[in-house]
Amino acid sequence: MIFSEVHIPLLKRGDKKAFLYLYEDYFVSLCSFIRGYGLSEDESKDIVQEVFCNLHKSNLPAGLQQFRAYLYQAVRNRAINYIRDERRRRNHEGIYTDLLDESLLFDKIVENELYKEVRRLLAELPPQCKNIFTRVLNGDTSEKIASDLDLSVETVKTQRKKAKRIIRERYSLIYRSFLPFF
Repeated sequence: MIFSEVHIPLLKRGDKKAFLYLYEDYFVSLCSFIRGYGLSEDESKDIVQEVFCNLHKSNLPAGLQQFRAYLYQAVRNRAINYIRDERRRRNHEGIYTDLLDESLLFDKIVENELYKEVRRLLAELPPQCKNIFTRVLNGDTSEKIASDLDLSVETVKTQRKKAKRIIRERYSLIYRSFLPFF
C-alpha cells in the first residue's frame, strides 16, 4: 500500500501500519536527498529515522503535498543542524586534544600565573609609573611616551627605572621574564 492523506492523522496517533507505509515510501528517497549535503549513509539514515520518530510530536499538515514538503524541510533542517553541531564538536575536540598535551598544559598554566602576577604588580605601582611601564611593555619608546604625556624624556626614564627597581625587589622571577622588553 502507498502512503496517502488518510495515513497522516494515523501517524499522529502512533499507528504502526501508517508508519510502515511512510517508511516504505519515503525513507530511501529522504536519505538520498540529504546525502547531497555530504553526509554518510549512516548519518543520513539516522537523521531520517530521528525525523520519523518525532512526527507524532509535530503538528502535521493534512494534505499530502504539504506533508511531503514538511518531511523534506524537516529532514533538511535536521541535516543542517547536524552538520553545524558536528563542526562545533570537531572544533571543541581539537581544543580538548590540545589541552591534553601535558607540555602545552604546563605552558598554559605558567603563562596564566605569570600574567596574574604581572597584573598584580601593575596594580601595586604608583599611577604614573604604572602608565609609563604599561606603555613600555606595549613597545612605546621613551620619546613617544614623553611626547604623549607631556613629560620630559628624563622623567619617563626615571619612572622606567623606578618600575625596574620595584620589579627587581618584589618579583625577581617576573623581572627576568621581562628582560627582553627593557
